[in-house]
Formats: sequence, C-alpha cells, structure tokens
Amino acid sequence: MKKYISFLSFIALFFIGIQFSSAQTADRQQSPEAIAKQKTYQLHQLVNLTGEQQGDVFRALVDAEQNLSGLSNKKDTDMIKQEGTRTVNEKVEASLKSILTPEQYKIYQESLVKK
Repeated sequence: MKKYISFLSFIALFFIGIQFSSAQTADRQQSPEAIAKQKTYQLHQLVNLTGEQQGDVFRALVDAEQNLSGLSNKKDTDMIKQEGTRTVNEKVEASLKSILTPEQYKIYQESLVKK
C-alpha cells in the first residue's frame, strides 16, 4: 500500500512539474503584440500617456518586438545578435524620445536608472 501511495505521489509531482514548465515556456512565447501591449501599459502607468501617445508607443514597440523575435530565431552568432539588439533598442529609445514630452521622457529615463 505504501508503494502505491509513493508511486502516485511521484506521478502527481511529475505532472505538477510539467505544468510549471509549460507555463514558463508559454510566457516566453507571447506574441510581439502582447508583449508590446504590456510594455505600453507599464509605460502608461509610469508617465500617464495620452491616447495618441499610447498608439504611437504601441506601434514602435510592436515593430521592435518583431525585430527582436526575428533576431532570436536566426542562427547568427551572438555578436551579430547583440549588435542587432542594440540597434533595435536605440531605435526604440529614439522613437520614445520623439513621442514623449520632455518631462515624460525624463521620468522614463529615471525609471530605467532605478531598475
């Protein structure tokens, strides 16, 4: 009887482990639009974006996320991926600087330093 309980406990733990593993994988495989929407919302909470700004930020972040996912799917060297990621991040920063007001951009920059 003890063997059956131990065996069933082991199987239960195995399935729980699989559940956590698949949940973590699903988080990493979100669509670029979902990731951009989440980041836009976080930025809105930080600097109180207007409706027009939200749309512009969302479009810039979707473009960036699509580029980043394209970089991660390629079989290039790490150096090329790092350079591409840096280029995408610089493009996002330039877009945000043009979209946000100077006060909002300053708050955004300060939040990056804190992180």
